[in-house]
Amino acid sequence: PDKPPSLPPPTHPHGMPSLYLREGMMFLLSILAVASSHAPQRCAAVRGGLLRVGATRFRVRERVRERFLRPVSRRLHSLFFSSRPSPSTPQPIDITISTPLASTSPGDRPDILYTTEASLGNLGNIGDAPEMRVVDVEGDTEAALLPGEGKAGGGSPVALFDEICLEPGDPVVRIEDAPGNGVRIFTGIDIQSTMDEVWNILTDYENLHRVVPSLVSNEVLEKKEGGGARIYQIGAAKVLPGVNFKASMTLDVDVYTEDNPLPEEKIATHVDIDTSSEEVRAKGSRLPLKRGIFPRPFAETSLPKRDITMANVEGAPGDFDHYQGVWRVQPLETCAPDGEQYSRLTYAVEIKPKGLLPVGLIERRIAADLKVNLMAIRTVAEGRAAATQPNN
Repeated sequence: PDKPPSLPPPTHPHGMPSLYLREGMMFLLSILAVASSHAPQRCAAVRGGLLRVGATRFRVRERVRERFLRPVSRRLHSLFFSSRPSPSTPQPIDITISTPLASTSPGDRPDILYTTEASLGNLGNIGDAPEMRVVDVEGDTEAALLPGEGKAGGGSPVALFDEICLEPGDPVVRIEDAPGNGVRIFTGIDIQSTMDEVWNILTDYENLHRVVPSLVSNEVLEKKEGGGARIYQIGAAKVLPGVNFKASMTLDVDVYTEDNPLPEEKIATHVDIDTSSEEVRAKGSRLPLKRGIFPRPFAETSLPKRDITMANVEGAPGDFDHYQGVWRVQPLETCAPDGEQYSRLTYAVEIKPKGLLPVGLIERRIAADLKVNLMAIRTVAEGRAAATQPNN
């Protein structure tokens, strides 16, 4: 009997008959199956070799970052900024609470609150001008950080112990290398104001950008039970002449008070007063960045303390692979004159930028901005304390 005419095999979109393609794939799979069944040890060796090659490539990439990218970035930085003043001729940044500009309108970015308003902390009663700032910063903020300050040989302490008094004086900065293009930065300042006053500034999330000079945008996305929040922030810094580094991130903020302290398992390590700086730096350069494990607070104290942790949200848009920090506020009983209350504010943060940007290009600028931020917080806190004195 006559056979019905056969239909042509279906064709692949690129012109190859899909039937032939399937047969070819089945042939290759059968060869692989036979080879693996007759030589399982050889296949395992091949797979092990591929894994070793991948691990070797990873180690080489990390070594290139540690031995080449970081030194090159520091060399470029020194070339661009070789004209900086010497440590004997520092140029401090002037951070003041200022009066408004002569001509202002609600919403204009550079507006400044009146001195009395800023000192009293009336941040919630400024009408329709949500962008008014409390502090004014004059000059290049990087001049706040002297050459070599915070690095090895710069004389920075491994931590601020109760026996150390910084008041009066500028903030202390310490910069430590971390594995995998990371860095840890520690800053601390003593403030002639109460711990409660400083705490109120830090936990007034809606108004942080009015106090912190490096913040150009600050939005509270969610308030949490217990006093925390989720915040979206944008910070800006000049890393090279004519080159600005603007970083955005979404942060989870959690608070820990005297009754609910920061758990020890969330702190990477501790140091004591007898630990050498070289030992701490060597250990820190090997200590990996781990999400949920925060850098050691810069203040090691036996006094009552309150902590605020900040961590970038995984999966949220941002410019950092890793950003985790700890604010610590404590009373300063050993440094305050009789009858006065001082406090200490410290911040420890670990950072790893996204992409191929060497952290060495931005670590100095970030450290300088953190130093200026602490000075701005001190200015506002001490202004409020002075405004509430009986003689005022």
